[in-house]
Amino acid sequence: MSDHNPSRVMGPFSRAEIEAFVADWYHQLDVHAPAEQVVVLVDDQVEMQFPEGTVRGAEQFSAWYDGVIRIFFDELHIVTHVGINWQNDRYLLDVVVNWQARRWRPPAPRSEWIGFDAYQRWEMTASPKDGRPVVSRYIVDELRPMPGSPPL
Repeated sequence: MSDHNPSRVMGPFSRAEIEAFVADWYHQLDVHAPAEQVVVLVDDQVEMQFPEGTVRGAEQFSAWYDGVIRIFFDELHIVTHVGINWQNDRYLLDVVVNWQARRWRPPAPRSEWIGFDAYQRWEMTASPKDGRPVVSRYIVDELRPMPGSPPL
C-alpha cells in the first residue's frame, strides 16, 4: 500500500529520511568511504544483484565494495528518481541513478570514461540492532549506457 502524501509514507521513516539515506548511500560510494562505514548501511543478510553477479551477506558485500573501489574512480552518482512504497513491513524503492566514472584497464595508456543510467529496485527495513534504515535487498535491473560510453 502506498501513501499518496508526497511528504510521508507508511512505516517508521519519512520520505525525506529515505531520500536522504539514498543520497548518503551514493555519496559514500562517490567518496570511496571505508568499507566499515558503508557496510553499516546494509542488513547483515543483505542480497545484492549486480550485473557481474549476486552478493549475499554483509561480509560478501564488504569484499565486493573493496574490489569495486579499486576499479572505478572519479565516480559521480546523481539520483534522478526515488519511488517509495510500503509493503509487508518493508520499503520497496524504485531508484534511478546516473552513474559516471573512470576506469583503467591495464596496460591501457589512459583511463576511460563510462556512464550509465542504472535502474534499480531496493528493499529497506529498520535495522533490528538500532532502528536505523538499512538496505536488505538491492537489484540492478538495467544499466543503460550513456551516448559514447563503452559497455561495463
